[in-house]
Amino acid sequence: MDDASRSLARFEPEGIAAEGQGWQQRKSAQTRVAILEAAIDCLEQVGYARTTTQLIAQTAGISRGAMLHHYATKQELIASVIGYTFHKRIGRFVERIHDLSDEQRVQQVAGVELYWETLLSREFTAFLELQVASRTDAELREIFLPKAREYDQVERREVLRAFPEWEDNPNYGLAMDFVIASIEGVLLNRDIWNSEERCQQMRRLVARALLPLRAHQFDEK
Repeated sequence: MDDASRSLARFEPEGIAAEGQGWQQRKSAQTRVAILEAAIDCLEQVGYARTTTQLIAQTAGISRGAMLHHYATKQELIASVIGYTFHKRIGRFVERIHDLSDEQRVQQVAGVELYWETLLSREFTAFLELQVASRTDAELREIFLPKAREYDQVERREVLRAFPEWEDNPNYGLAMDFVIASIEGVLLNRDIWNSEERCQQMRRLVARALLPLRAHQFDEK
């Protein structure tokens, strides 16, 4: 396991990794994964307000009692879903970055397009549903915000590992914020714009704007 995998592994929800464990532990881990995957499906398809523990159990193909054995409350389940979506999405992104050639990563700034692809995932859709719902749901907000803030810091560290050319660059934090705010903004406006060309133009603009930041040519003044 490399450094990035070890760092991300600590955000993997408890009880879903059972490699080398006995049959009972493996079965329990499989059930937990099925529950988390079902929760993601529900959040993606019907939103947070209509996602109930009963619906999640039904989607997972298990009894509600079996689900409550693993997650006693909806709050406990949602806390695991937040970590699970982050773990899967960022893990996949870092993995894809490592598959890029130096030219793709540095000259073509292909990381922007890969980040866009992670936003199209069901994991991000579920995460976004929770983020939006947390604005008006105080109980969810109390669960969501601390985890989301922690994951934001982890994401910055893991992306820096994947892009060593940004090491010691004072513009790195600004570049990360710019990419996240811009590309997620494109996603939020995608249906309104109803134009894939506009989305592509924005992504290309973001990629080009990173070049002077990386070359230390950005002046905040």
